Amino acid sequence: MNPIDFHSLLDPGTSGEPPAPAALSGRELQELVSPLDAGEFVDSFFSRTSVSVKGHPGKFDHIFGWARLRQALSRGKALAGTSYNIKAAFTRGEEAGSSRGMIDADHNQVADLLNAGATICITDIHLADPVLCQWAQAVRAQLNFNGLVGANCYVSPDGSGLPTHYDKRVATSIQIAGSKRWRFSMKSAKPWPLENAVYQPGISADVGTLPEHMEFGEVELNPGDLLCLPAGAWHSARGVGYSLALNVYFSPRNLFFDLGPLVQRLSMSSEKWRGGPPATLEKARGSMPDAVAAYISECLDEISKVAAEPWLKSLKQEPFTGWKAAPLLPVPKMAPDQRFSVSASLRFVQVQDDIVVPCETGVLKFPVAMGPVLQQLSSQVGSFTIPDVLAWQRDPGGPGRDEMLFALKMLYEHGILRME
Repeated sequence: MNPIDFHSLLDPGTSGEPPAPAALSGRELQELVSPLDAGEFVDSFFSRTSVSVKGHPGKFDHIFGWARLRQALSRGKALAGTSYNIKAAFTRGEEAGSSRGMIDADHNQVADLLNAGATICITDIHLADPVLCQWAQAVRAQLNFNGLVGANCYVSPDGSGLPTHYDKRVATSIQIAGSKRWRFSMKSAKPWPLENAVYQPGISADVGTLPEHMEFGEVELNPGDLLCLPAGAWHSARGVGYSLALNVYFSPRNLFFDLGPLVQRLSMSSEKWRGGPPATLEKARGSMPDAVAAYISECLDEISKVAAEPWLKSLKQEPFTGWKAAPLLPVPKMAPDQRFSVSASLRFVQVQDDIVVPCETGVLKFPVAMGPVLQQLSSQVGSFTIPDVLAWQRDPGGPGRDEMLFALKMLYEHGILRME
């Protein structure tokens, strides 16, 4: 096999423009894992066990390609000081690991390093590709995933790749061009580890189950194929001929970060929490005293009743590295026949006496009477006008016209309603 000259694919001025970005459809997750059903993917595989999905050439052309990589490398030169970076590794996908680490690389060195046999990793390439960033966040929203979702790009020449290691987050490799041979454990060596690990003979047992004691699978990914690994799954890979792939990662957000402030507020505002568990003469012999058990159960029930708000907020805030909240949109003058559509990110939950809607600046709160209107908005497939929405409200006990207009204005300002 003749080696590929990566200058012909990556140098500025190379012919070929990226296809026009496709509009988000709300089916990004299903299209990603097809022909596997998205529900089966989430319930049976995601973050639980390794799964490979056979696709077809061109399946991921709307997500990424060589032309988009060239654009991203050009934009990336202006991203100094962010998590975006380029590294190179002269490793060969060793099963027993390698002591050779990754080295920093400059944009102008990428093609030369690839031609010299190195694998190139472009970390957080989504920061240099707005279309890829929007697509990844659509997948995040459809999963109701509250952690970080982003993308790293890996380019490898023949036989080059990273040695056996695991990541502390879910790693989903989608093969864009060329081929890559993978070897991976079917389960996590250590579910949701706190740190990444590279396998070395004699490595500490703190990394979890060692590769020699685990079941492994092997697969060669071709364009359109996908491999999703749970956090903590050992894996190694090497290019076959050459390889261009994206690693779409799902980095967890510890629930404590969302619930901690909530528990702190309860502990200060509630006399029950401030007073602590009740005094009791009952002996602690084999089980917790009934009065103390009842107290703790009541406190946990209080948390469960209000926990939806911080969870919802986490679905919209800090969704990826480098994120900044979008500014509020000004509400323009508009004709009654102006048509609108609903963002796929509209989600809401009743929390006590409020309907809570997450947005990038926190949460919006509406009276419970707005629930049926929000329910109908969230189920709309086509576009609609403001008079259409006002006509939905026929319940005498429901929100009035001014209340509905105020709520629609808030939804528009936060990007949840969009003008067509």
